[in-house]
Amino acid sequence: MIRFLYKIQKLFHFFKLFLAICLCIGLGQKQVWALYEAAPESYYLHQKILNDVEFTENSSIPLKETWQYYPEQFITEPSSVLKSDTVSLPASFKDITGTNQTYGTFVGHFKIPKQFVGRRIAIFIPNQYGAYRLYLNGDFLLRMGKVGKDERSHQTENSPKIAFFVVEKEYFTIAIQASNFNHLHGGLENPMRIGLGSTISRQFQQLMMSIGLVCGAVLGVGIFTLMFSVFQKAIGRGTIRVFVFGIFILFLALHNLFSAPYAYTTFTNISWLWGVRLEYLFTYLAVAFFISYMFLLNRRYLHPVVYGLAMLILSIDMLVTLFTVPEFFQRFAFYSSIISPIVILNFAHGFYLTVKSKEQYSSINLWAVILLCVTFLHDFLLSLNLIESFNLTFISTSFYALLIMFQQAKNYAKHTHYIQQLNHNLFELNRSLDQKVQERTSQLHQLNEQLERQIQIDALTGAFNRRALNTEIQRLFTLTQSQSNSALAFAMLDVDYFKNYNDYYGHLKGDVILQDLVKVIQSALPPSAYVARYGGEEFAIVLHNVPGEVVLNVLQQVLNAVRNSQFEHLNRPDQKQYVTLSMGVAWMDRHHQYADIHELMKAADVQLYAAKAAGRDQYQPYLA
Repeated sequence: MIRFLYKIQKLFHFFKLFLAICLCIGLGQKQVWALYEAAPESYYLHQKILNDVEFTENSSIPLKETWQYYPEQFITEPSSVLKSDTVSLPASFKDITGTNQTYGTFVGHFKIPKQFVGRRIAIFIPNQYGAYRLYLNGDFLLRMGKVGKDERSHQTENSPKIAFFVVEKEYFTIAIQASNFNHLHGGLENPMRIGLGSTISRQFQQLMMSIGLVCGAVLGVGIFTLMFSVFQKAIGRGTIRVFVFGIFILFLALHNLFSAPYAYTTFTNISWLWGVRLEYLFTYLAVAFFISYMFLLNRRYLHPVVYGLAMLILSIDMLVTLFTVPEFFQRFAFYSSIISPIVILNFAHGFYLTVKSKEQYSSINLWAVILLCVTFLHDFLLSLNLIESFNLTFISTSFYALLIMFQQAKNYAKHTHYIQQLNHNLFELNRSLDQKVQERTSQLHQLNEQLERQIQIDALTGAFNRRALNTEIQRLFTLTQSQSNSALAFAMLDVDYFKNYNDYYGHLKGDVILQDLVKVIQSALPPSAYVARYGGEEFAIVLHNVPGEVVLNVLQQVLNAVRNSQFEHLNRPDQKQYVTLSMGVAWMDRHHQYADIHELMKAADVQLYAAKAAGRDQYQPYLA
């Protein structure tokens, strides 16, 4: 009974296929597509091109499988009338047709697991060196560049893309119209991947983040190297060599960012034309500074004639890249690379002579340069389509930078250890010096400190002197200008009727009263205040980062403290019989600015005279 039912089922499938053939002959392609909608599995089995894509929740798979290629045709659905070839992707136009300067349509039929029907699916399409349009079941889904049947209607664009879609059945058809008119590349050369939208997005983000992290690490190495060379005091051939190497590392990081898979497209809006120009320019600049570094490292590694010729060709390449279209400057770069074997052979000969003469050299740098040369040669052969592989330049250049960082870290560690050892020996030597020498050194330090303090301190009052004031007020003025939320207050003080005091009590008593006043003023001010003797009976107070209303309260406390001290002054022309002060105040903040420190001090001095004119024993504030 089971065998009988199985024969009935086979007859039923045969009937459906026979019906499809009849419809194809009698009704045409549109009706065949309708038959596919009604019985998709039978249709694909008949065509023998159904591809199972068994991805999972957390993984994607390459979208290789079997495709139908329709040469020099732009279609959106499978055709039983047009001639097609069966191909496996990834493949270039040259692999399929013998030339990259052509166009056509790739059609693939796929089956996904049932549990993913109705869910968001994604296809990751890396850079394909041309232009393409992607269709799902005949409906437009995504495009990159502008496909065309000739070079005038075609427009290349090169960056990774993700196509998202939802299918209502487990069977679907993908059609990719592709065109290219560059003789080096064309078609769908880089493998695509399919999976859930969340999985593809996560994998793409991980790819871009890993490239960004590597480029950031390489960039950090370049910046460190540049800063290391800049901060070296001695400028010579070695310092210039380190500086050139740092610039090389910087352009190397930018080259990696702008080379395949073109991570720059994820965070910039740079057009593809300028993106490919920058890729080539950063490549030329990286190569130029690298060979300059090798030339400065040892003239044996690069003959001056070879170096000059290479720099001339690179300069011409950069000019051509800036002012021509990619189709021209890419081909020009290809022909210019003919000098690469000459440079590599010169490197090899120079290293051979170095090893032969038993001169000192860095083995890490040697192997790193060999790695770079081998990968450059590999990618050059890959660009000629002489080998089947993938670009290694990004990996090798990043690894080269990390090797050099390792070498620099090793050298820095050795140098640091050597310096520490010298310091230790010096410390032991100092400890072994005679105790008398140590005592004299200590005395000399004490005398220097005293001298430094005497230079800054007013000998009579103990406050800072005019010289110290000028230095400190200039420093605080510059600091206030550079900080938006900073403030600076400057007050000029004068002892009221001090000449009368000296005439009545004598100059010795006048000196004593000045000393007492400084003590009272300092006790009334906060610890952060700066008190200096400006000259004669004039003093200055500097307050930094103190609000205006607090400044006035502090100065009022100073006036009150002097009044409360009741220093006798019987020779005043007014009714008061004690010593008082007059003050002029000016301050600056982000709303009140002064051109220079002299304007600020002049404003305070003007207010001091205003306070005297207003009756003394008071302060007069001033704002810019």
